[in-house]
Amino acid sequence: MIAPDNIFGLLAAFLCLSAAAALMETTSLGRRISGVGIVLLGALLAAQFEIIPRSAPFYSVIWTYLVPFAIALFLLKADLIKVFMEGGRVVVAFVIGAVGAAAGAVIGAFFFDLGPHEPAVAAIFSATYIGGSLNFVAVAEAVRLDDPSELAAALAIDNILGVSFIIFMNFVAGWKLLQRHFSWRVKSIWGEESAEEDTENQGFSFAGLLTALALAAAVVSASTSLAAYLGYEQYVLLFITVIMTAVATIGRRMISRLRGEEMVAMIFMYLFFAIIGAGADVNGILNAAPGLFLEVLLIFSVHLVFIFIAGVLLKLNYAELVVASLACIAGPPIAAAIAILMKWRNLVVPGILTGILGYVIGNFVGIGIFKFLGGALF
Repeated sequence: MIAPDNIFGLLAAFLCLSAAAALMETTSLGRRISGVGIVLLGALLAAQFEIIPRSAPFYSVIWTYLVPFAIALFLLKADLIKVFMEGGRVVVAFVIGAVGAAAGAVIGAFFFDLGPHEPAVAAIFSATYIGGSLNFVAVAEAVRLDDPSELAAALAIDNILGVSFIIFMNFVAGWKLLQRHFSWRVKSIWGEESAEEDTENQGFSFAGLLTALALAAAVVSASTSLAAYLGYEQYVLLFITVIMTAVATIGRRMISRLRGEEMVAMIFMYLFFAIIGAGADVNGILNAAPGLFLEVLLIFSVHLVFIFIAGVLLKLNYAELVVASLACIAGPPIAAAIAILMKWRNLVVPGILTGILGYVIGNFVGIGIFKFLGGALF
C-alpha cells in the first residue's frame, strides 16, 4: 500500500487514475460512465484493496486548497446576469428536493427500526442531506446523540451511500432519456461556450494561463482572509463566489481573452473526486444496522421523486435537477464540481449558493424533525 505520508506516491496514483479515466472517457462505455464516475469507482476499489489509504494528509490538501482554487478558476468567466436569470430555478428545485429529503427521513422513522435514538438518527440524516457534514455534527450535538457505535454506523452509511449517490447522479447527468424528457432551455446552462464545441484552448497562451491562475489565487486568498476575519471560515466558498463573480463581471472583456484555466480546474476536480472515492468505508456500512441503511435509501428515493416531479411541473431541465439534487444531498463543492466537469457554466454559482443555503437551513430542519418525532432537547 502507498503510505499515507507518501505525498508524491499518492499524487502519482491519483494522476494515473485520472489519466486512465480521461482516456476511457473517449470510449463508448467510458462516455456512459464518464470520467468522474471512473475516478470515483477506481479510487473506491483501490482503497478497498489497500492500494491507497482511506485517509491521508494529502487528501486534506486537495480538499482545503485545490477545490476552492478550481472553483475560482472556473468562475473566471461567470456571466452574472445569466447566473441570476438561470439560477432561480436551481433554488426552487433545491427547496423541493430538501422537502423530499425531510419527508423521507420522517417516513423512514415510522417504518424502520432506527434503534433507541430514533428521533435523533432521523434528525442527523435529514440535516446532513439538506446541509452537509457540519450539520450532521451540529445536530448530533444538539440532540445529544453521543453513542460512539451508533454515530460510527451513521457516519459509515452516510459516507458510502453519499459517494454512491454522487456516482449515480453522475450517470443520470449523461442519460439520453433524461436529457430528452427534461430538455427545457437546456442551451442556457452552457454559458458562453457550447457543450458541443470544446473551444476553451483556442488562443491559448502561457501568459494568459498564468494571468488566470494569478487572478484565481488572489481571489481565493482575499476570500479566505475575509472569511477568517469575519468569523465565517465555513462559508469561504460563498466569499469566493461573490468576489470572483464580481471580478469576472467587472473585467469581463479582459478575462474573456484568457484560455486554459478550465483544464487546470478539471484536473483539480478529478483529484477531488479521487479522494471522495478513496474515503468511502464499505466495511463500515456492511456492519451497520439495516434500519439505518434503509432510512438513507428512503431519504434519497423520496428526494429524487420530489425533485423530478418538480422538473415535470415547473419545466426544469436535467442539468438544473442534477445540480440542485447534488447541492442538497452532497453539498456545494460536489454540485460545483459536477457543473464544472459537465461544463454547465451557468450552474456553478447556483450550485454553490443553493448548497450553502442548505448549510443554513439544515440544522433547523434536523432539530424540527427531532422535535416532531417526540425528541426532547432538554
